[in-house]
Amino acid sequence: MQKIIIKNFRQITQAELEIKDFLFLIGEQASGKSTIAKLIYFFKSLKQDYFNLLYDSYDQPLVELKKKLIAIIQDKFAVYFGYTSRLDDDFYIQYIFSAEKGYNLILSKTNSLQIQFDADYWSYISDNTRSLIRSLSKSKGGSRTNFMLQEKAKNALIRKMNNAVNKMFFDERETLFFPAGRNVTVSYPEQFQLLFFGELKTALNHGMTNTIDINLIKEFVSYSKFLADYFNEEKQNEENTPFRKLVSSIVSQILHGDYKNENGKERIFYSETDFVPLNVSSSGQQEVIRIIQDALYVLNEKQKASRIMEEPETHLFPKAQKLLIELLILVANKTNSQLIITTHSPYVQSTFNNMLYYTKVVKEQPNKKSEIESFFLTDKLKTAAKECMNIDPDKFQAYSLKVGSEVYCKSILDDETQIIGNNAIDEETENINNDFDFLCIECNTDCAEQTGVA
Repeated sequence: MQKIIIKNFRQITQAELEIKDFLFLIGEQASGKSTIAKLIYFFKSLKQDYFNLLYDSYDQPLVELKKKLIAIIQDKFAVYFGYTSRLDDDFYIQYIFSAEKGYNLILSKTNSLQIQFDADYWSYISDNTRSLIRSLSKSKGGSRTNFMLQEKAKNALIRKMNNAVNKMFFDERETLFFPAGRNVTVSYPEQFQLLFFGELKTALNHGMTNTIDINLIKEFVSYSKFLADYFNEEKQNEENTPFRKLVSSIVSQILHGDYKNENGKERIFYSETDFVPLNVSSSGQQEVIRIIQDALYVLNEKQKASRIMEEPETHLFPKAQKLLIELLILVANKTNSQLIITTHSPYVQSTFNNMLYYTKVVKEQPNKKSEIESFFLTDKLKTAAKECMNIDPDKFQAYSLKVGSEVYCKSILDDETQIIGNNAIDEETENINNDFDFLCIECNTDCAEQTGVA
């Protein structure tokens, strides 16, 4: 398990979070959910940075590799979060790559950004890097020239490096960030996209803009183009299993149709002949399509993935929100993947709670398992998915974030019930209900009778 500790960074006063297989972040807008999610992505993506560094320079001395890695972290931090002159002098961020071993990386500020690897951790990375280099040097034709010239040798190099770096960073999952505003990849005409993203790329390459959001959008656009191409109809080769049929059924219910990419033309089909181009489809369909495609891609490729998603429920009706979260949990369980989300939605919260509580009830009352399954799985998750619909409470954590409160970051996973407890959403729901009750009293009427509310 990994952890992150944050102090005095932007709106975050003090936060300590366990990063489990399922991580749920809830809070008002501007409460720091996105900042925490982006910090987690920042540290988790260092694994890819070190891989790229080794791939380009694995035959250099370790001292040089460390200098280059530190420089990469410094530059990356400036790009993602701005120059440290704009940040509090006493900010502190500690990312613990292995809570069991205590291996960590600390970012802090004393005039400038300070980067400190735990001594034992850097020793561990160094030992594994040396072992990797020795292994490569012993390989037949292990020179860099031979690796680059021979495709088979190149692929072997990549696999060996990837396995070694995964071990160094205690994470074998491929990490991607899904920013808000995902419809940007589908809602504009192709020519506008080419112009806009071409200029964006130029600006990034020349250092004219350097914010994390712009960089994340660039990465997401690139990945979205890959997904669209991957799901070209000519390339479809899905397994015809009960589980896949179930997944396809859930996807169709979320989209209220079926996605097809025919020769680069993305469409949502409502029948064999009735369709709309994706770029003029509903806002909900546009926001969710890349999330769905990614889930299917991870499932198809049997990939162990880590996905950090900002408000996956955006523009979706409550039923679709529920189905989407069920889909993401099913895929995560099936592929041993990780799901980190930020949300404002009570429906997302309730869906997580249902799966958490299902696990608890079945565990505590095994004699009622068949009865519970027959009710809970009817026409929803069915038998094909029953082994993947639960959430192990030991692999789940949820936090509520609230600026200005005595405790900024609070775990809202109830130890006794093992479900998400009271949070800001519950508080606001109660406030709205109290407003309604007050109006009922003032008008001296039976509001429930007038409105039909039970």
